[in-house]
Amino acid sequence: MTTSSETIRDAADRLFTAATSGKPTAPIRDLLAPGDVAAAYAVQALNTERALAAGRRLVGRKIGLTSVVVQKQLGVDQPDYGMLFAD
Repeated sequence: MTTSSETIRDAADRLFTAATSGKPTAPIRDLLAPGDVAAAYAVQALNTERALAAGRRLVGRKIGLTSVVVQKQLGVDQPDYGMLFAD
């Protein structure tokens, strides 16, 4: 099962609003199809584009879950990554 582009946008909107307003949002885990890693990265990509458009400066990327032991504890089979901004 894949996540629709509308749902991806909704998840990105929720996270963006929470980040810019400082107010928490309900978890988005129930919006994305279970195991749909591509959708999760699509949410991240939308908010990265927004950040860059707002003038934030991308300075690197962070890789997480590189330990196989930790991956097994969390039920994943690969590392993840995210963006690092100057601010």
